[in-house]
Amino acid sequence: MDKEVIRRINRQTIIFVPILAAASYLMWQNEIVAFNVILGGFISWLSLRELAWAVKKFFGKPMFQLTVIGLSYLKLGAIFLFLWFIAIKGLFNIKGLLIGFIAILIVSAKEAYVYIKKQKGEDASAETSTERKE
Repeated sequence: MDKEVIRRINRQTIIFVPILAAASYLMWQNEIVAFNVILGGFISWLSLRELAWAVKKFFGKPMFQLTVIGLSYLKLGAIFLFLWFIAIKGLFNIKGLLIGFIAILIVSAKEAYVYIKKQKGEDASAETSTERKE
């Protein structure tokens, strides 16, 4: 993807996750829920960045799929251990984590859709200009 898309996802993540955390605190009056919204958003954002890095770094190389799948399993294991640790400490709230995860999922899906739509528009205009030249 374009670097501009990644910047827009980062910017929107920095804006939306704290707003959602504040709104969840006001709604449920529970700082653990707000903490988990931030945590879920941060984990989701890091996962997205790791996946983008792995695809850029290893795409087209031998063992591409095995490398990306292996990194994904390591990432999931690290997330599981981290969430298990905060659950033991009593700081785990599934509602907050899901809100954070879903917020980043929506932001990234929206930006990908806008990027693809823009690319299709550029391709269509390039085809039109090529046809005019002929």
